[in-house]
Amino acid sequence: MIPKGLLIAIIVGVSSALVLGVYLQKTYNSNDLKFVEGTSISILTDKSDYTINDTVVIDVINTGTVAVSFSNLEPSLRVRALDGTEFYSTFSEGTQLAPKEKITISWNQLKNDNTHILEGRYVVESFAYDKDQKIHDSTTINVFK
Repeated sequence: MIPKGLLIAIIVGVSSALVLGVYLQKTYNSNDLKFVEGTSISILTDKSDYTINDTVVIDVINTGTVAVSFSNLEPSLRVRALDGTEFYSTFSEGTQLAPKEKITISWNQLKNDNTHILEGRYVVESFAYDKDQKIHDSTTINVFK
């Protein structure tokens, strides 16, 4: 016979793990768009976990009320490791995004030197400009074997 205290502890542990798991699943890397007054951009990926050689589809969306543009001096999209090492960058010079407009970029997981990335966690970030300021957004993706 199992002691009552042990049975209660197991039930409480399993149920709290279930509740915590559901909560973390709903809040992990949420792809909810929030449109704001002023300048803002958002980055969305089609999913957060990829296997090696999957194509990563990245949407850069103007979630503000002011048009933004991309500079020819700085990459409009950059993929880097958590330590800041840049692996991939692309320029969208001269491109302007009106409010609620987006551009879609497909990345085949190749570095700038055309070698494949390794499995790990990567930061996808974008930089845009309005008349007065630089705007930045980023998201994290995982690449597995």
